[in-house]
Amino acid sequence: MERSRLEAAIEEFQSLLPYTQGAYASRAWGHKLHSLCSYQGKFKPAMAHWLVKSFSTEGGRVLDPLGGVGTVPFEAALLGRRAITNDKSPLAATVGAAKMSPPSLDEALEQISRLEKRMLTIDLSAEDLVEAEFGLNASVSAYYHPETLLEVLKARKVFMTEGVQGDAFMWASLLHVLHGNRPYALSRTSHPITPFNPTGAYVYKSLIERLQNRVTSALAAPLPPSFLRGEAFHGDFRDLPDKIKEPVDTIITSPPFIGMRFDRPNWLRMWFCGWQATDFHTKSLDFLERQQTKSTSVYIEFFTTCAQLLKPGGVMAVHIGSGGRGDLVGDLRQLGKGHLELVGETVENVEQVSNHGLKDKGLTKHHHMLFFQRA
Repeated sequence: MERSRLEAAIEEFQSLLPYTQGAYASRAWGHKLHSLCSYQGKFKPAMAHWLVKSFSTEGGRVLDPLGGVGTVPFEAALLGRRAITNDKSPLAATVGAAKMSPPSLDEALEQISRLEKRMLTIDLSAEDLVEAEFGLNASVSAYYHPETLLEVLKARKVFMTEGVQGDAFMWASLLHVLHGNRPYALSRTSHPITPFNPTGAYVYKSLIERLQNRVTSALAAPLPPSFLRGEAFHGDFRDLPDKIKEPVDTIITSPPFIGMRFDRPNWLRMWFCGWQATDFHTKSLDFLERQQTKSTSVYIEFFTTCAQLLKPGGVMAVHIGSGGRGDLVGDLRQLGKGHLELVGETVENVEQVSNHGLKDKGLTKHHHMLFFQRA
């Protein structure tokens, strides 16, 4: 993108904050698959839409190296961009992969049929049952009727044994129904985003039936003709240069805000993906949100990697919050300038934004977009 055009686009973005206007202001705006699996800290779909629309071109390659559940790449794919998502979390990477290549309803139901047959071959061991005694808010076993729990454990064993493979959409749908406060959920009454201590009666709920209902609902809204299937990776952002051979036109990403952890609020779904108690203390240390609390110098590696992936003239937009501990925004400005040109910045005051039923620590007061360009 030409420098003058980029500067004008940044100025217009700040002037309009288009994702805050009209229907775009609603967190429910956007294609239904944005809500394929609930997830704390998810990028606002309308913001992703306008960032992709304003700072990339149709047919261009758009990457989010910290993709989370794939909000930016999915919106890029909807807008006819060649999207790439990546995340280190097995939960986020599974959901991101599902959005990059959604199946037809018949294909999704066939995936579920294979899972059902596979579950019939699973014999649970005493060790498998012990796994259900893990928990952060309550033990896993406290969330389900005993028969439902056995089905969850069998499905988990299939996931851990066989991996995501080509069934990401099915697994993402199952991760969504693991807990919640509505009829779709397998659990007793809990919260759909963070699995707070469950309440209510233990009622048997069929995993296969709930899963069939979920994929049917999720796939009810058709994809637009502009949609392009994208790529999805599971791993550390540092490994992306070995996986992505063609430079990308645009990077749009949101590093974790200070104080945010993605493993603990999502602990039940992380458990299903294979994490055990020790992983929340040890494996989580390898994640960016933990590393940045020790030193923001980790972003030297981040910007080095992104500069390597970005083509000359390519744009990198970084979304980050301010108002709490430290000055991550200031650090990213300086560290980014060591590898890319800082062209501009936009700021949005979010002090009055709703917390959507979750306790808000009240740390984030402003959202910043830092716009860099590779020379």
